[in-house]
Amino acid sequence: MKILIAEDDPAIRRLHQRQLTHWGYNVDLAVNGREAVEHVRKSGEKGAVKYDLCLMDINMPIMNGIEAIQAIRKNTPYLPVVAHSVNPDNKIPCLEAGADEFLLKPRPAAELKKTLEDFSVKQMILYRDDEGLSMCQAGPADREELTELRMLNKKGMTKFTAVDISFRFLAHKNAQDKLLNEFAEDNFRFAEILDRTCQGRSVIQIHASQIWLKKISLTPEQFQARIRTEDALLKGYEKP
Repeated sequence: MKILIAEDDPAIRRLHQRQLTHWGYNVDLAVNGREAVEHVRKSGEKGAVKYDLCLMDINMPIMNGIEAIQAIRKNTPYLPVVAHSVNPDNKIPCLEAGADEFLLKPRPAAELKKTLEDFSVKQMILYRDDEGLSMCQAGPADREELTELRMLNKKGMTKFTAVDISFRFLAHKNAQDKLLNEFAEDNFRFAEILDRTCQGRSVIQIHASQIWLKKISLTPEQFQARIRTEDALLKGYEKP
């Protein structure tokens, strides 16, 4: 996960950098809104690492946070933006400019951490290339998808999209990490993930060479038993 911090106060900037690095995020820093916009613009170029979220201060020189949010929304692909200000009067202007959330400074570290986790949600993309199966995690394409992924995450689920067969299904949120770990192994052949879509009661088989949906006829009781088994297995992938 990579987060852009836009903050003109050096002490707060260093504090956020230490906190987010400790929480496992990769961090880039901007000292004003113009720098933040330029960072986001460059991140959209081919081959660049894209940001998962921007933590945006508001009262900054050269270009303030509200102007920066407006520029990001106008000129770059969608990026979740969390506005951060000591002035509560900035909340409505920030949200109107396109911020996804507004936090009042100072914020307890635990609350900031929870907000960043909540707004940096991703889905899993499965697709075929010349070498067979490939997969990657992708952030939301727009605010509506961000809302969808956040709601799923609160229910302990995430979204999987199989591009080549235009199929989507819901799965346990930790299934992403399990699948990525297994896929990195040299002897990976296939994995099974429960489809938790309402009334699904099926298993997705994901093979090294292709993707297909295997429908399994299960009673509700049998399906719940499989869910309990999978929940116990995926608990080992829970992030601290």
